[in-house]
Amino acid sequence: YSSSVVRATLRGSTRPPRPGVASALLASPPWWLTRALLASGRLVSPQRRLAAWDALQRRADQRARGSRRRVRVLLIRHGESEANLQAGQIVGGRDVATPLSATGEEQARLLGERLLRDGLRVDAVYASHAVRARKTADIACAAAAIRQRVRIEPRLVEFSQGSLERRWRAEVYAAGGPVLRGIAAHSLFYRPPGRSPDGDLGESQWDVERRMRSFIEAELLS
Repeated sequence: YSSSVVRATLRGSTRPPRPGVASALLASPPWWLTRALLASGRLVSPQRRLAAWDALQRRADQRARGSRRRVRVLLIRHGESEANLQAGQIVGGRDVATPLSATGEEQARLLGERLLRDGLRVDAVYASHAVRARKTADIACAAAAIRQRVRIEPRLVEFSQGSLERRWRAEVYAAGGPVLRGIAAHSLFYRPPGRSPDGDLGESQWDVERRMRSFIEAELLS
C-alpha cells in the first residue's frame, strides 16, 4: 500500500468536524497534546493521530528554522533486482540479500552516465545496507566518476512487511482479509504482523517516516 495514497486519503477526508473546543483541539492539536494522541493508538482515529504527528513536526521545524543549512537531496531508487521480477505476484519488502538483475546493473550504469553528463557534484552518497542499493550506488558512482565513499545507512532500507513478505499477493490482499481490514482501520499506522525472513519486525508507514526523518535531520540538516 502506498503511503502517499494513504496520506492523501486521510487529508482529503470529508467527515464534518464535531462541534466544541475538544473537537477543535483534536482536529489541529497544539504541540502539548500531540504525544498523548500519538500514544493513544486505537482510542483515536488515524486522522487524529496523523494531525497530531504533523503538528509535532511543525513545531520542531519552527524551532529549528534558521539553524538548518540548505541542501539539495537526490532520491534515487535502486536498479531492478531479482525480487522485482516477481513483484506482481509476491509481496516484496526488505529482503536485503536480493541482488540486482542484469537489467538493474545496466540501469545503474546508465544512471551514472547521466549524472556525469549533467556535471553533478555531490558532497555525500548514502545507500541502505540492502545489496541491491549498495550495488546500484557503487556502479552509478563509478560511471559518474564520483569519488566519495558510499556511506551505508540502515535507516534508508525499504520498510519491513513482517511475515507478509514473500507470500502470494492474492493471498495477502484477499478481499475482506485481515490485511485489508487492518489498512482500512489504521491507514498509515497499520503495522504488518510478525517478522520478515530477514528477522525484522513489520513496520507501519509511520514507523518508516519517523526513521527517515531522523536520518535527514541527523545526517543532512544538522
